[in-house]
Amino acid sequence: PGMPGAAPAAPPPAPGGAATVIASTETNWPGIVAEVTEMRRRGNTVTARVRYRNAGGSGNQEPDVSYGEVYLMDANNARKYEVLRDEKGTYIAANRSGWTNRWYATIEPGQQQTIWIKFPAPPSDVRAITLQLPNMPPFEDLAIQDG
Repeated sequence: PGMPGAAPAAPPPAPGGAATVIASTETNWPGIVAEVTEMRRRGNTVTARVRYRNAGGSGNQEPDVSYGEVYLMDANNARKYEVLRDEKGTYIAANRSGWTNRWYATIEPGQQQTIWIKFPAPPSDVRAITLQLPNMPPFEDLAIQDG
């Protein structure tokens, strides 16, 4: 039973786990690619999901996102939307345990981490938006999904 000495097969991708990539860009962290997998408007908020993937070649990397540097830009109406905060000033986003204003994690080659960030929603006639995150070019003209 079983093949002695055979390497274990790579696990298959989890069903439904492969999120659709709306946009991706290289970052200033070597080997780290940032992929927007969701930009969804529900009621008066927009939730962005961003996956940081270590494409390898440069060992472990530690992307660090300070939410004070993150915003949505509605270029047509010259409006900037900063990350929402709760009544205590904590950013409504995937925060590193013990932090209220940032996320960071060590990502090994071939591994990935996904974060989420909530913003106030632009008016419903705004169909696309620019997402700015630290250490990378902006994601421009991201389609906003409703619902």
